[in-house]
Amino acid sequence: MREGACPCGAVRYVIDGPVRDVLVCHCDACIEATGGPWAASAATREDLVVAEPGAVVWNRARISEHDASRGSCRSCGTVIFWDAPTRPTVSFAAKTLGDQSQLEVVGHIWLGDRPVPAGPSYPRGLPAFVAVPWRR
Repeated sequence: MREGACPCGAVRYVIDGPVRDVLVCHCDACIEATGGPWAASAATREDLVVAEPGAVVWNRARISEHDASRGSCRSCGTVIFWDAPTRPTVSFAAKTLGDQSQLEVVGHIWLGDRPVPAGPSYPRGLPAFVAVPWRR
């Protein structure tokens, strides 16, 4: 079981299952929403439980190929979740996870023409042939 929370603690969540290693999204929408590239892990929808769902405000992503929404803390405004309703997973800000020690950054996505950081990177989203590790 893993636990996470926004900086002010108003949004708390638990994950009872594995989490995906970290992908860093460099898309314009993530940069606009968070102030920079967004480092995200993910959990299956059924393994993620938010303690107080009313503490999260959901806004549709301005740009999304997946009709996604971002979930932010109603109190401090931190973007915590990214949810595409047709996907079996929900992404969450890796920095909000209490214990991040086992997670590794495995790639950078949606770079477009931006400078390429160290490690695997992809100009668009993650290609289907790339397997990202999941950890208990």
